[in-house]
Amino acid sequence: MPHVRNISSSWGSILLLAFTAPLLSVATGCGTGLRSELPLAASPKTAIVGSVHGGQQPVVGASIQLYAVGAPLAGGGYGKGAVPLISGTLPITDRNGFFTITGTYDTPIAASHFYIVATGGSPGFGAPSNPNIVLLSSVGSCTATVGLSPSLFVSINEVTTAASLLTLQPYTAPNSITTLRAPAIGAPSNDYVGLQNAVETVNNLVDVSTGTVINPTINWTANTSNGLLLNTFADIIAACVNSDPGTSNTCNTFYTQATAANAAYTAADTTQAALSMAQNPTHNVAPLFNLIAASGPFIGYSAAPGAFSVGIVTSNVACQSPVVLGSAANFEVMGGSTVTNTGATSISGGNLGLSPGTSVTGFPPGVLVPPGLMIVNNPVAAQAQGDLNIAYLATAGLVGGALLPADISGLTLPPGLYKTTGAELIGSTLTLDGHGDSNAQFIFQIATALTAAGSSQVILINGAQAKNIYWQIGTAATLGVNSISYGTFMAHTSITMNTTATLKGRALAQIGAVTMDTNAITAP
Repeated sequence: MPHVRNISSSWGSILLLAFTAPLLSVATGCGTGLRSELPLAASPKTAIVGSVHGGQQPVVGASIQLYAVGAPLAGGGYGKGAVPLISGTLPITDRNGFFTITGTYDTPIAASHFYIVATGGSPGFGAPSNPNIVLLSSVGSCTATVGLSPSLFVSINEVTTAASLLTLQPYTAPNSITTLRAPAIGAPSNDYVGLQNAVETVNNLVDVSTGTVINPTINWTANTSNGLLLNTFADIIAACVNSDPGTSNTCNTFYTQATAANAAYTAADTTQAALSMAQNPTHNVAPLFNLIAASGPFIGYSAAPGAFSVGIVTSNVACQSPVVLGSAANFEVMGGSTVTNTGATSISGGNLGLSPGTSVTGFPPGVLVPPGLMIVNNPVAAQAQGDLNIAYLATAGLVGGALLPADISGLTLPPGLYKTTGAELIGSTLTLDGHGDSNAQFIFQIATALTAAGSSQVILINGAQAKNIYWQIGTAATLGVNSISYGTFMAHTSITMNTTATLKGRALAQIGAVTMDTNAITAP
């Protein structure tokens, strides 16, 4: 259930909502002191490669630690339970800012989200060391595994830090003991899915492989200047990161200006100060803006904004289970009244069904590839229609979807729940970006009709898969001539596939007809 929320909610307002973020017990040591509340287990290790930059300069000699977010176990809560996963000697960035995490880390028994923290280092080869540097990037997905992607490359810079803290601030607490040098991110059981979804949303706002803002994107609200604000936030952090602590007071000024008046202690590193900005978005905006260097490394505002608040659409279906189709999943084509075919249509990977209607025509010349069966007006077909109805209503009942324009041509959408207030058109291309997660879900609630224009294409990138795409359509779906579509189409009335339209997925109509013409329909 994605919803638009103002990510800039202050920590005080969160407390008024009875949310708490107690500080963690710690031990001394750089980046390894968080108390583990999440069981760990040995598992196949994947090398994680990445880079750390301060502005546009590599950070040399930074220590790297990988964390799993705090899970809802005994004692878990907001800002609690984060687990450091690398034991022993921590990886260090080289002269180009690159690092590799190999088989030196443990992973939680349960599936988890992760974040990487870079501490200290020199912002540029030969530059003075700056112990004030603490930067982070959130990584991971909702897949039911404990491993990390083998293709993972993580950029850590001020932009990934700003995006992570602005989105995750309700779940984040700094520690007053400065030797910890890492934020603590966690959630209790009643909001753990919310934390997972927030981490997913970070990856929809910033490209963690490049450390740059994804803008415009459906995950921003209508205010397209949010990308500028995120870059402005990053420029403020960069002013401290790129300073020489021996000759400059920039970092101390940053800490003082960012720390709220009622804070228990003054921020002591870049992440603590940035988190305070995220939790107190109207505090000292102008003085903080004035810290930005004459030519900041990121393209942000030219004048101070009113507040450091960002409107974000949080995809609250990102970590939910797939839509449950029941026995309807066994059917590639299902009609309610009739199923009609013209030409050499091929249906493979599942059955063709009809209920309560009785008329199926056009086979041959259409072909139902074995072991697929034609199941018409019998208890099996009726059960499939009943399960389709349950899945349709459950999908339609998901609330808070991000609103789509009437024509989604040219858009690139991250995983999430999307809705329309009327008919929807795919006029040319629509790209669905799985962000490296093969289980990423895309759910579309179409209020009335869906039309894929002739020669239009749905393009899947970065792990997006047809089996995780669902179209719930209020009336009819039409797939145009030579169009290419993916996913399970659940139409209340009818589905029409025009000449040579192809579908990797399912065409399931509740009460109306499914009409085909020389189509290729394959299992998702």
